[in-house]
Amino acid sequence: MQLTDVSRLFKLLGDPTRLRILRLLAGTELSVMELAEVTQLAQSRVSNHLKLLREEGIVHERREGAWRHYRVDTDRLPNGTGNLWKSISSNWDSDDQALADEARLKDVLAKRHARDGRFFDAIAGEWDDVRAQLFGDSIARQILRAFIPDNFVVADVGAGTGYLLEVFGDRPKRVVAIDNNEAMFAVARRKVASLGLNNVQFREGDAHKPPIKKNEANLVTFLMVLHHLEEPATAIANTARGIKPGGRLLMVDFVEHQATWLRETMQHRHLGFCREEIAAWCSEGGLALEDWSVLPGKRWITPEGRKVRVPDGFLALARKEE
Repeated sequence: MQLTDVSRLFKLLGDPTRLRILRLLAGTELSVMELAEVTQLAQSRVSNHLKLLREEGIVHERREGAWRHYRVDTDRLPNGTGNLWKSISSNWDSDDQALADEARLKDVLAKRHARDGRFFDAIAGEWDDVRAQLFGDSIARQILRAFIPDNFVVADVGAGTGYLLEVFGDRPKRVVAIDNNEAMFAVARRKVASLGLNNVQFREGDAHKPPIKKNEANLVTFLMVLHHLEEPATAIANTARGIKPGGRLLMVDFVEHQATWLRETMQHRHLGFCREEIAAWCSEGGLALEDWSVLPGKRWITPEGRKVRVPDGFLALARKEE
């Protein structure tokens, strides 16, 4: 460290106001407005001091739109400032000005937390809807992708328009999309192209005997498919052959219900399933049901304008014995 650097550093830290600011920022991140309230100085004056400290690399700035937040990383102070900092800060505990700043800082932080609390108090009832409007189901998708190893082969039976292809994205090594409806596949192909996915294979075939090679897939999915099938037990048994030992079958569908409008308007062959029959079908295929979670139904207005209640659903996860 050159003598000129030492001289500049002592001059910079020789100002009491700058030392007050550094002490405050060493404990928490603050905005200019908050620093001005704690130090009882004009914001312009605080900004000038911050500019000098930032140029020296002692204070770091974080931007959020029009807002600027400042902090001091005491473990990474430049140009030997760290050693000087230890000597200076050890004398602050009994300083009257420092104690007064600390008291006002507590008030400022309390106001900040109160503002945050009032927002969440007011928005609590609508937060799920707000979050859905802001992010859609992208949060759930990212969480799901994080738990899919990148060497996985996934087979989506009854892929339809490719909802799960979008959910899995480019995370799996390969995603096999299986369906027998070309109109659905046309939509799925356009979706895959628009997303730039190169890991998707389309295979035309019946869900009762899906074209999956023996022990090909680490994970097979039936997303709202079983209730459309004439023989869902056969579909599960034939699908199990394509799952690797230790691999899993993921099923999402409706629990048993009496909503006959689904049969009339949505072409459902089955009015849901109970846990026992799903477990039995899995067992016949060499799979053990590991998890069963109920997905609460909700009120819905059909495309025809009919007000109905969608039955509860389920998510079932079965594992193939190794």
